[in-house]
Amino acid sequence: MSENEIQTPQGSRWMRPLSLLVLHLLSNYNLIGEENIPAPPYILTANHSSHFDGLVGGSLSHPDIPAFAAKKYQGTFVGFLIQTFAAPIWIEQASPDRHALKIALHTLKEGKPIAIAPEGHRSRDGKLREAYEGAAYLISKARVPILPVGIVNTHLILKKIRPRVEVRIGRPYRLPETTRATKEQLQEFTDRVMCALAALLPEEQHGVYAGHPYISEMAALVR
Repeated sequence: MSENEIQTPQGSRWMRPLSLLVLHLLSNYNLIGEENIPAPPYILTANHSSHFDGLVGGSLSHPDIPAFAAKKYQGTFVGFLIQTFAAPIWIEQASPDRHALKIALHTLKEGKPIAIAPEGHRSRDGKLREAYEGAAYLISKARVPILPVGIVNTHLILKKIRPRVEVRIGRPYRLPETTRATKEQLQEFTDRVMCALAALLPEEQHGVYAGHPYISEMAALVR
């Protein structure tokens, strides 16, 4: 196996049943739009506000999607769980991680999907934060469909008794192809990716993207 290949762990076969069990125990969990999941390869983009978002990914019909995970969790209990049940692409959050992006592109070229949270960090209050350009760079290089997934209220798990958690999977879409994206194009792609997520979320979760003109445009594509 080359250094760019991701090995699917043995525990991945338990990922979906365990994820669904935990989510239904701790919340009133509702999954909408699973019929929108396309055949791979594709890039799943999602907002991120809780460690439980990983279980959301595991609850989907493609539970072993390789996903970006922060290197800071390597060697921790959380990292052990990720390594045991998922297929992580470890990424350095503080700076552009070309090696992680290379692994992701290789994975997509093999016909597999990957998942990424463009915000990079948890918002903790459920509201969208300003996203990094890493997801847009990957999208510009990969030229595959983008699957938007809006996650509602996972940040309330353990804070409230079985809060209503809803996962809204939108219709896949594509961004304009470019041979070499400029800084301005990457910013536009980033805004469009985040506004596609905002279009699937309640207005109170739009955060820094509240009122952005791209929201209505992306809503027409993903809803």
